[in-house]
Amino acid sequence: MGAQGPPTHAQRVPPMSRKYSRKAGRVVRYTRADGTAVEKHYPPYRGKQRAQDRDTIGALIEAFERSPEYQRLARTTRRGYDTYLRDLTGLERVAVKAITRRELMEARDAIAQARGDGAAAGFSRAVSTLFGWAVDRGWIDHTPAGRMRKGLASGHLPAWSEGDVRAALGGLPEHLRRAVVLALYTGQRRGDLITMPWSAYDGSTIRLVQGKTSQALVIPAPAELRAELDAWRQQAGSTMILVNKFGRPWLNGSNLSKQLGGALAAIPGIPAGRNIHGLRKLAATRLAEAGCTPHEIASITGHRTLAMVALYTRSVDQERAAEAAVVKLSEHRHKR
Repeated sequence: MGAQGPPTHAQRVPPMSRKYSRKAGRVVRYTRADGTAVEKHYPPYRGKQRAQDRDTIGALIEAFERSPEYQRLARTTRRGYDTYLRDLTGLERVAVKAITRRELMEARDAIAQARGDGAAAGFSRAVSTLFGWAVDRGWIDHTPAGRMRKGLASGHLPAWSEGDVRAALGGLPEHLRRAVVLALYTGQRRGDLITMPWSAYDGSTIRLVQGKTSQALVIPAPAELRAELDAWRQQAGSTMILVNKFGRPWLNGSNLSKQLGGALAAIPGIPAGRNIHGLRKLAATRLAEAGCTPHEIASITGHRTLAMVALYTRSVDQERAAEAAVVKLSEHRHKR
């Protein structure tokens, strides 16, 4: 039994060395590299407790994630729900009918304190969807998760100013500067930016299918963006347009946001709260200032409804309306 060299995985835990007994527990035997026999005892093996055998929160989450409603959600939406529903881990053994609004609100408040109101709002949306589905499927008669966002700070992340962009482009490391440029000229979400391959760019246009909405877009690249992309492609070592400082594709959008936020914080004059989504807003604002209609803006940003486009461009519309009102007032006074 005296093996030479470090034990392999099979030597550490050979299949026949495991014995299970609900009374005696679990015994694992293996031989170290020096020939010493080792025997370890573990508590009784009970197997994975299948949450669906009981009407618990864990069972509800498992059933929800198997449902057609969940499966039809966009990949990025499912990923967000998965993230926020993990915050219910401490309640997974609680019976669905026994869960109280107080427990859910305490969980929400803990998230708000640790990660901010935005994360708490995301948790509230995911939990509200989960318990709404539970009502529809007869798990419970009414949801304890209604109006969970009440009391959280509302509002949307701020758009960048042109001054913010100039400061960022002058102070960011190259891999983050490229993310700002691509977001500014395409108006896309961070998930679509980091998964955009070089094959999407043909030298004049960018073609992509948005991850959140499955919206297919063809975006003509303006001259400034074409010049950037053509220069980047000459140095490209990856199939993805955007890469991290090691030249590798970004693993997820959170990594990009975290690194960009830290780098922006070190640049004088850039206010806190600037992020990739704020560049999406600035892209829409630029299009509005150029006189584009909401439909034309949505053809670039990929919004399926015009309500969000209107929200993004509200300040531009207000400024235009105010200027028109002052012109009309001046003309009226001159006629008197």
